[in-house]
Amino acid sequence: MVLDARLAKLATGQSAREAALAFSRSRNEKLADAERARADEFEAILEAMFLMAAVDGEIAPDEVGQLAASVQAILDTTGGKLKLDLGPAMAELGERLARDGWKGRLDTLARRLPTEESRTFAFRLAAAVAFVDDNVVHAEAAAIDALAGALGIPADDSQRILGEVQEELFGG
Repeated sequence: MVLDARLAKLATGQSAREAALAFSRSRNEKLADAERARADEFEAILEAMFLMAAVDGEIAPDEVGQLAASVQAILDTTGGKLKLDLGPAMAELGERLARDGWKGRLDTLARRLPTEESRTFAFRLAAAVAFVDDNVVHAEAAAIDALAGALGIPADDSQRILGEVQEELFGG
Protein backbone atom coordinates (compact mmCIF):
# COMPACT_ATOMS: atom_id res chain seq x y z
CA MET A 1 0.00 0.00 0.00
CA VAL A 2 1.41 3.40 -0.91
CA LEU A 3 1.80 6.11 1.72
CA ASP A 4 -1.00 8.23 0.21
CA ALA A 5 -3.44 5.35 0.68
CA ARG A 6 -2.33 4.86 4.28
CA LEU A 7 -2.88 8.53 5.05
CA ALA A 8 -6.25 8.48 3.33
CA LYS A 9 -7.28 5.80 5.83
CA LEU A 10 -6.58 8.32 8.61
CA ALA A 11 -8.81 10.87 6.86
CA THR A 12 -12.11 9.13 7.35
CA GLY A 13 -14.03 11.72 9.36
CA GLN A 14 -16.71 13.73 7.59
CA SER A 15 -15.41 16.91 9.20
CA ALA A 16 -11.90 16.33 7.82
CA ARG A 17 -13.20 15.75 4.28
CA GLU A 18 -15.42 18.81 4.39
CA ALA A 19 -12.59 20.94 5.77
CA ALA A 20 -10.18 19.74 3.07
CA LEU A 21 -12.70 20.48 0.35
CA ALA A 22 -13.42 23.93 1.79
CA PHE A 23 -9.69 24.67 2.00
CA SER A 24 -9.24 23.66 -1.62
CA ARG A 25 -12.12 25.89 -2.69
CA SER A 26 -10.92 28.79 -0.50
CA ARG A 27 -7.81 29.19 -2.62
CA ASN A 28 -9.95 30.36 -5.57
CA GLU A 29 -13.40 31.25 -4.26
CA LYS A 30 -15.13 33.42 -1.69
CA LEU A 31 -16.82 31.13 0.85
CA ALA A 32 -19.85 31.42 3.09
CA ASP A 33 -19.08 31.76 6.80
CA ALA A 34 -19.61 28.09 7.69
CA GLU A 35 -17.46 26.86 4.84
CA ARG A 36 -14.82 29.51 5.64
CA ALA A 37 -14.66 28.12 9.19
CA ARG A 38 -14.04 24.61 7.82
CA ALA A 39 -11.33 25.95 5.48
CA ASP A 40 -9.66 27.74 8.39
CA GLU A 41 -9.80 24.51 10.40
CA PHE A 42 -8.06 22.62 7.64
CA GLU A 43 -5.46 25.35 7.28
CA ALA A 44 -4.70 24.87 10.99
CA ILE A 45 -4.27 21.13 10.38
CA LEU A 46 -1.90 21.92 7.55
CA GLU A 47 -0.01 24.33 9.79
CA ALA A 48 0.41 21.65 12.47
CA MET A 49 2.07 19.47 9.85
CA PHE A 50 4.17 22.39 8.61
CA LEU A 51 5.34 23.21 12.14
CA MET A 52 6.40 19.62 12.68
CA ALA A 53 8.37 19.71 9.44
CA ALA A 54 9.99 23.02 10.39
CA VAL A 55 10.89 22.25 14.01
CA ASP A 56 14.43 21.17 13.18
CA GLY A 57 15.14 24.46 11.41
CA GLU A 58 14.65 23.26 7.86
CA ILE A 59 11.96 21.64 5.82
CA ALA A 60 13.44 18.70 3.98
CA PRO A 61 12.14 17.73 0.54
CA ASP A 62 10.73 14.45 1.91
CA GLU A 63 8.80 16.42 4.54
CA VAL A 64 7.34 18.73 1.89
CA GLY A 65 6.46 15.62 -0.09
CA GLN A 66 4.76 14.18 3.00
CA LEU A 67 2.76 17.38 3.43
CA ALA A 68 1.67 17.33 -0.19
CA ALA A 69 0.82 13.61 -0.11
CA SER A 70 -1.17 14.01 3.09
CA VAL A 71 -3.18 16.92 1.79
CA GLN A 72 -3.82 15.21 -1.53
CA ALA A 73 -4.85 11.98 0.23
CA ILE A 74 -7.36 13.93 2.28
CA LEU A 75 -8.68 15.75 -0.78
CA ASP A 76 -9.06 12.43 -2.59
CA THR A 77 -11.42 11.22 0.16
CA THR A 78 -13.87 13.91 -0.93
CA GLY A 79 -14.88 11.73 -3.87
CA GLY A 80 -13.34 13.96 -6.50
CA LYS A 81 -9.95 14.27 -8.03
CA LEU A 82 -9.12 17.71 -6.69
CA LYS A 83 -5.54 18.89 -6.96
CA LEU A 84 -4.13 21.67 -4.86
CA ASP A 85 -0.95 23.66 -5.44
CA LEU A 86 0.54 23.86 -1.97
CA GLY A 87 3.21 26.37 -2.96
CA PRO A 88 1.27 29.50 -1.96
CA ALA A 89 0.01 27.92 1.27
CA MET A 90 3.53 26.80 2.23
CA ALA A 91 4.86 30.30 1.51
CA GLU A 92 2.16 31.83 3.74
CA LEU A 93 2.93 29.40 6.54
CA GLY A 94 6.65 30.13 6.22
CA GLU A 95 5.99 33.87 6.49
CA ARG A 96 3.87 33.38 9.61
CA LEU A 97 6.53 31.16 11.16
CA ALA A 98 9.25 33.75 10.48
CA ARG A 99 7.07 36.52 11.92
CA ASP A 100 5.69 34.76 15.03
CA GLY A 101 8.17 31.97 15.77
CA TRP A 102 7.46 28.28 16.25
CA LYS A 103 5.95 28.58 19.73
CA GLY A 104 3.85 31.56 18.70
CA ARG A 105 2.32 29.62 15.83
CA LEU A 106 1.82 26.53 17.99
CA ASP A 107 -0.10 28.60 20.52
CA THR A 108 -2.70 29.52 17.87
CA LEU A 109 -3.54 25.96 16.86
CA ALA A 110 -5.89 24.78 19.62
CA ARG A 111 -8.36 27.62 19.19
CA ARG A 112 -8.33 27.12 15.41
CA LEU A 113 -9.13 23.42 15.80
CA PRO A 114 -12.51 23.52 17.55
CA THR A 115 -13.28 19.82 17.83
CA GLU A 116 -11.56 16.85 19.40
CA GLU A 117 -11.69 15.17 15.98
CA SER A 118 -9.84 18.02 14.28
CA ARG A 119 -7.22 18.27 17.05
CA THR A 120 -6.60 14.52 16.98
CA PHE A 121 -6.48 14.54 13.19
CA ALA A 122 -3.94 17.38 13.18
CA PHE A 123 -1.85 15.51 15.73
CA ARG A 124 -1.95 12.29 13.66
CA LEU A 125 -0.83 14.01 10.48
CA ALA A 126 1.86 16.05 12.22
CA ALA A 127 3.20 12.82 13.74
CA ALA A 128 3.24 11.26 10.27
CA VAL A 129 5.39 14.16 9.09
CA ALA A 130 7.80 13.61 12.00
CA PHE A 131 7.97 9.87 11.26
CA VAL A 132 8.37 10.19 7.49
CA ASP A 133 12.14 9.80 7.50
CA ASP A 134 11.90 6.94 10.04
CA ASN A 135 14.17 8.96 12.34
CA VAL A 136 12.53 11.15 14.98
CA VAL A 137 15.23 13.47 16.29
CA HIS A 138 15.14 15.05 19.73
CA ALA A 139 13.64 18.31 18.43
CA GLU A 140 10.81 16.40 16.74
CA ALA A 141 10.12 14.31 19.85
CA ALA A 142 9.93 17.49 21.96
CA ALA A 143 7.72 19.09 19.29
CA ILE A 144 5.36 16.11 19.34
CA ASP A 145 5.00 16.50 23.11
CA ALA A 146 4.51 20.27 22.79
CA LEU A 147 1.89 19.80 20.06
CA ALA A 148 -0.01 17.26 22.16
CA GLY A 149 0.03 19.67 25.08
CA ALA A 150 -1.08 22.64 22.98
CA LEU A 151 -3.95 20.59 21.55
CA GLY A 152 -5.02 19.29 24.95
CA ILE A 153 -4.27 15.66 24.10
CA PRO A 154 -3.45 13.71 27.30
CA ALA A 155 -0.12 11.86 27.40
CA ASP A 156 -1.71 8.39 27.33
CA ASP A 157 -3.82 9.33 24.31
CA SER A 158 -0.88 10.91 22.48
CA GLN A 159 1.23 7.78 23.00
CA ARG A 160 -1.59 5.58 21.74
CA ILE A 161 -2.06 7.81 18.68
CA LEU A 162 1.69 7.84 17.98
CA GLY A 163 1.74 4.05 18.10
CA GLU A 164 -1.21 3.85 15.71
CA VAL A 165 0.40 6.27 13.27
CA GLN A 166 3.72 4.42 13.35
CA GLU A 167 1.91 1.11 12.78
CA GLU A 168 -0.10 2.59 9.93
CA LEU A 169 2.95 4.07 8.22
CA PHE A 170 5.50 1.31 8.74
CA GLY A 171 3.67 -1.82 9.83
CA GLY A 172 4.67 -4.05 12.73
